[in-house]
Formats: sequence, C-alpha cells, structure tokens
Amino acid sequence: LIIRLKEEAVVSTQSTGELQSSLEKFKKGFINYVQVKLDTDKEELKLWDCSNITAEEFPSKIPDDEPRYHLFNFNHTFEGEQMWSVVFIYSCPGYNVPVKQRMMYSSTKASFLEGLVQMGIVIAAKREVSEGEEVKENDVFDMVHPAKHVSRQNFVKPKAPSKGGRRLIR
Repeated sequence: LIIRLKEEAVVSTQSTGELQSSLEKFKKGFINYVQVKLDTDKEELKLWDCSNITAEEFPSKIPDDEPRYHLFNFNHTFEGEQMWSVVFIYSCPGYNVPVKQRMMYSSTKASFLEGLVQMGIVIAAKREVSEGEEVKENDVFDMVHPAKHVSRQNFVKPKAPSKGGRRLIR
C-alpha cells in the first residue's frame, strides 16, 4: 500500500508492514477496529491501534490532540438482519493541530481510501469529525443507514370559486 500525495508529486507516503497485516486482519474480520497515524516526519502511515471494540467504545478511541484515520466494522441490526458495515472516520481536533499535520492528513486521505478499495475493503460510510462525541452508536447507524426523506406532496391549488346561485343582498 503505497500512497502518492499527488500523481505528479515526488513525495510518497508508505505504510508500515504492521499496518498492512492489521488491515488484512480487519478485512478478514479478525479485528473490527484499526486506527492509523500519519508520521509527518517520515511521511509514512503507521498502525496506532487495532482491536475488537463495541460501538459504545468507539467514541473514546478518537484522540482529542492529534488527527487520525479510523476504520470501524460496525456490527448492527437493520430491518431484522444482522449486518457488518465498514465506517471510515477522519478525526481532526480543530485548529490546535499544526497546519502541516492537517494538510498532510487531508491530502493523504483520498489516496488512503483508494488503497483500501484496492485491498478489497468496501467502505459503507465516511465522515470527518473533530471529537469522539460525533460518532456515538446512533450517529454511526445514521451514517450507514440515512433516514429516507418522505417526499412532500406538491402544493395543490384550491379550486376557483364556483358561480353558484345568486346571493340576496339585504
């Protein structure tokens, strides 16, 4: 998994072997959570955390001091069926992060996602968040299964008044 920041750029971001093996385990279902850190000095993606977590634990995994990429295989029930949906979260805790770090994460995100697709990891939903509170279980469920909007009935013009019978004036 080699990620180019831009096609014409000389700089490339590589991933470590540890990250590669964890992504394979994630793909095969041995683990359901992977957290990836971008080392801006070495310009490589590193595995920061991988484990099996519940949806309730997911918000606590999002750091409040550094950006990260998160992959979470969300286990849930939808319309009576048990489902697993992969959710990608890019967490960046606002403006207390150096500009270089934010730019590196933002510019590497699309290439990282493309690399995941090439590995065969199908992502059901993507979101960018600034804090863990934005990815509670209900939020993740709504990301994967957005509410369907009921179409509104178009405005029906009222009927014109009928000529009807004559009115008596007193």
